[in-house]
Amino acid sequence: MQFLAPTGFWLAALAIPIILLYMLRLRRKQVQVSSTFLWEQLLREQQANAPWQKLKRNLLLILQLLVLAALVFAIVRPAVPVPAITTGSVIVMLDASASMNAADAEPSRFEAARHSISTLIDSLGPVSSMTLILVGQTPEILAASETDKASLRLALNNAQVSQGGADWEGAFALAAGAARGGEAASTTVIVSDGGLPQTGLPALSGDVQYLPIGISSENLAITALALRRGVDGPELFAEVTNFSETEKTALLSFDFGGSLLDARQLTIAAGNRESLTLSNLQDAPGVYQAHISNLQTGLPLDPLPLDDTAFAVYQTNTLRRVLLVSRGNLFIEQALASLPGVRAFRALPDESGALQIPDEPFDLYVFDGFVPQELPLGNLLLIQPVTNPLFNVGAPFEDVGEVQVNEHVLTRYVDWSNVHVLKAYATTMPEWAEPLVEAEQGPLVFAGETNGRRVAALTFDLRESDLPLQVAFPILFSNLTNYLVPPSAFDASQSLQPGESLQIVPLPSVGQVVVVSPSNQTYPLAMEAGTVTFDHTNETGFYAVNLLSGDSNTAEYFAVNLFNAMESDIRPRASIQIGSASVTPAVSGQVGQRELWNWLAVIALLTLMIEWQVYHRRQIPLPRIFKGVKA
Repeated sequence: MQFLAPTGFWLAALAIPIILLYMLRLRRKQVQVSSTFLWEQLLREQQANAPWQKLKRNLLLILQLLVLAALVFAIVRPAVPVPAITTGSVIVMLDASASMNAADAEPSRFEAARHSISTLIDSLGPVSSMTLILVGQTPEILAASETDKASLRLALNNAQVSQGGADWEGAFALAAGAARGGEAASTTVIVSDGGLPQTGLPALSGDVQYLPIGISSENLAITALALRRGVDGPELFAEVTNFSETEKTALLSFDFGGSLLDARQLTIAAGNRESLTLSNLQDAPGVYQAHISNLQTGLPLDPLPLDDTAFAVYQTNTLRRVLLVSRGNLFIEQALASLPGVRAFRALPDESGALQIPDEPFDLYVFDGFVPQELPLGNLLLIQPVTNPLFNVGAPFEDVGEVQVNEHVLTRYVDWSNVHVLKAYATTMPEWAEPLVEAEQGPLVFAGETNGRRVAALTFDLRESDLPLQVAFPILFSNLTNYLVPPSAFDASQSLQPGESLQIVPLPSVGQVVVVSPSNQTYPLAMEAGTVTFDHTNETGFYAVNLLSGDSNTAEYFAVNLFNAMESDIRPRASIQIGSASVTPAVSGQVGQRELWNWLAVIALLTLMIEWQVYHRRQIPLPRIFKGVKA
């Protein structure tokens, strides 16, 4: 045994005043009385309280000395040597990925890993330090070069397991930075079930130890669930993979809107997968759920229930009403007719040849060579515009030199290399707009949002270019139309993985976006330039996106699923590959220290409680028992 603070033994001198207090007795003032008959008891007490009388056995004295001894030994911090994986400067990487939710270790792998790290903290020596890194979707340092064990335990207790994958490359970068910042050589301890990438992880400086977690490899998972539009309605595709080492049988059920659609028994060989498709489904928006369960009701299917359920969302395109105001442009009419979910209308000129805009509202107005002085309410696509309330248009220019296509979501897959423009108009681009395609003399295509209205413009006549004859035209026209009147606020056809972000593009009439998670947590989102990014997708399940516009509320849904073979394969690895070296499980090759002061403090507290009870029982007089009364 070793004492880490031996100077605390000087506090043992406090036992001297405690003993002296029991040896001294109070001196009372002497007074003459007429008779001592009634004072015999007092005289006996006076004799007993003579100063410096011989010390007798006293239970209170013994208890008080025991309290003092326990406190003194707690202060000097006794420690006993224990086997330890490492000592000195330690960097611990705690795996918080989805596979650590497996319940083959009680109560889960993550809690078992937490207990193992707590043991490492207990074995740290007085000059040892620990850096604790939580390896999740976004790795973070919970404690940096911390020597206080209480702080390390607090940081460890605050760690939470995730439902997604782990960024091991980012975690290794944090560990390498922590190792470089330390003064002495460090030891890195990886506490995981071994689900690390087999290649691509860099070597770490110092010694690397692997502390494996988990014992079972039995797991059956839904690895794919997707919807597509078929000829006779939606089709649902599902895939189930057996990651176990033995053949597995399970019940696969499908729900839609809380109602059972279908249920089938699957038997899958070890390491194999099976897929199936449900056809002729109802052509209605909603959430589909697939779930695999044990044939024996009430029993768990496998240790990892996280990948036993998956969701898919079916969206129906909202019919978008588009009004074309033109004296005739076949290219625009054909482009609008080719877009799914678009119902196009054309405003015909009256008897005088003037163009009239109907009073009924439309989602998008396309003005070709004409812009009214009073703009209608709605989004606008302006082709060869004239000066209008939004921006000024100048003289035409014919020498269209080198054209630059700026990187933007609206120019994705747009190839302008073979496009030639004969004439365009010099346009003063407003501050709210972004140039998409521009020449040296000015912008050719730009778009933006102003006062809750989305506007896009082409500063040339389509008939004075060969753009309609190029592949870029339908792509650009589709991108602009979907930006001005999106078929939905987001694409829910493909589910997200935990931690991925979702870009929401609501209509300008939407004032607020509120997302509700599977656990009913609410996230109000701020609108920025007509686009909202939601990145709190840490839970698996389906999310509701509420689009609030005045008194109306429209709800759309998207799904988050695990769909990660590396996480569903919960087989504990016998070794991990770090750089060019294979790291096997660590053994206790060094000697650490386990302090005993906390147990001594508990003993002191319990002894003090006993002393308090004994003292108060002596102060309470015992009741007298009268056996009888004589008359």
